[in-house]
Amino acid sequence: MDNNPQDSIFNNDPIYMMSLVGKEVELVTVDNVAHQGTVYVIDPIYKTVVLHTNKKSIDEYETVFVLHHAIQSLKVLSSEANESYLRNVEPKSFAENDITKDILKKWLQHMFINVSESGNYLKIDDHLVIVPPYGPENCICNNTIILDRIQKIISLMPPDFK
Repeated sequence: MDNNPQDSIFNNDPIYMMSLVGKEVELVTVDNVAHQGTVYVIDPIYKTVVLHTNKKSIDEYETVFVLHHAIQSLKVLSSEANESYLRNVEPKSFAENDITKDILKKWLQHMFINVSESGNYLKIDDHLVIVPPYGPENCICNNTIILDRIQKIISLMPPDFK
């Protein structure tokens, strides 16, 4: 018996899920209802997709939540993320002075955590990804226990750590 079913929509890839943010997509659910809109966010644990649909302007939209188990297919309609949309979606900062990738990598190594770089991302083994601005809320992981522990370790980093 397979306890880890194959994810044919996102392939259990949090970086792919994040790459969809800001892109126009069409989701077809198992009851053959099509939802077209801009991906606002995808929950990396439960894989729920939040779409902004029926946009008349950047500030006028309807929010639709589509649960992963209800998604039959996902089709990306735009290969580029909508830059004007992304400018209005500002991530929360970890602190007034954001931590840099190099300082966070050094802190995690100081805490004996195996961390590597993958472009602008930091990866901890193949379990967790940290995206800019590298704060605790910028961690992506399917395992809530690992996610919680790494977030706590990041939040314990002294502000003057170099």
